Amino acid sequence: MAKYIVSSSPHISTTFTTRKMMLDVIIALIPATIASVLLYGFYPLCMMILCVGTCVFSEWLFNVIGKRFQSVGDLSAVVTGMILSLNLPPVVPFYVPIVGGFFAIVIVKMLFGGIGKNFVNPALAGRAFLLGSYAGVMTTWVDPAAGKAPLLGGAADVVTAATPLAYMKGSGDAVAASFAELTAKYPVADMFLGKTGGSLGEVSALLLIVGGVYLIWRKVINWQTPVAYIGTVAVL
Repeated sequence: MAKYIVSSSPHISTTFTTRKMMLDVIIALIPATIASVLLYGFYPLCMMILCVGTCVFSEWLFNVIGKRFQSVGDLSAVVTGMILSLNLPPVVPFYVPIVGGFFAIVIVKMLFGGIGKNFVNPALAGRAFLLGSYAGVMTTWVDPAAGKAPLLGGAADVVTAATPLAYMKGSGDAVAASFAELTAKYPVADMFLGKTGGSLGEVSALLLIVGGVYLIWRKVINWQTPVAYIGTVAVL
């Protein structure tokens, strides 16, 4: 009688590893990162370095202390750090990305078992935690038209501006009137290119689309998910 050995799942192997997928996501985030530097200067780049560094170090240290398999090589912590930094305002104190990166990795990701086992997205949970903890600095938006943010300094050194959504909310009750006032302040072309107030990674729709097209081309994501999401928001 033949002997059969049953192994645990997964039973299908592929050369498309987690590391390769995360590398594609990193590449897709580079256009939005470049936009943040062009619009606001090198301060956002410092924030991203702090976010990524904190996330990678936190995951490495957690694995060392817990005597777990070292998982930093899969680049998921780098992706978390980049996404978290792109969800921050252009100017925040240096401790904000450090606190957010630690919370995202240790509390949300690693304590629940690591990549694939966290119940929410670590980067977005980190942003929510920072918004609840530092509401003031997390809702201070820089006006790109006023020039670059200083490399050393704080929000007091920059000109602030409302985001398009905040401007539209406070401009009037009628939707048509609100939109007219909004486009008088921010032309559609400026909103598409990113010349408005907002988080680092949300301002340039053009470069976010470039990153999304790259992920679709690489088959990391399918086009149906973003189209369904954006289409639902547009209809509502």
